[in-house]
Amino acid sequence: MFDQVFENLQKATESSVKMQQEMFQKWVDAFPGAKSALPNATDAFADFRKKWEEISVEILSRQKEVVDQNYDAGLKSLQDVFRVAEAKSPQEYQEKVTELYRKSFDSLRQLTESQLTEFKAAAEKCSELMTPNA
Repeated sequence: MFDQVFENLQKATESSVKMQQEMFQKWVDAFPGAKSALPNATDAFADFRKKWEEISVEILSRQKEVVDQNYDAGLKSLQDVFRVAEAKSPQEYQEKVTELYRKSFDSLRQLTESQLTEFKAAAEKCSELMTPNA
């Protein structure tokens, strides 16, 4: 029973990481000059590069926070799994398992919402960077 929950959680996490890697690769590919900046770059390119650096650091810092929250939630879920075995009756066991499922899916929902919010914020920052008046 728990194997299926953990397998689904693992698949969701792998899919999320793969999407983020592909998204980051597309962003990097969109700015070919950002990979190899020349020492005598113009002021405009230097400003662009500095803003790109700031945005990248901010995005990755936020992503780290989301991953840390996910890791903490996983640890708490693991502790809750071991508490399920402490049930003294079938009724109590059913209640603990139901609560564990509810918490697990709520945690996954919160993680997904956080990632979508961060993706939206990152997309807005990058679009601001690409507008000429930014």
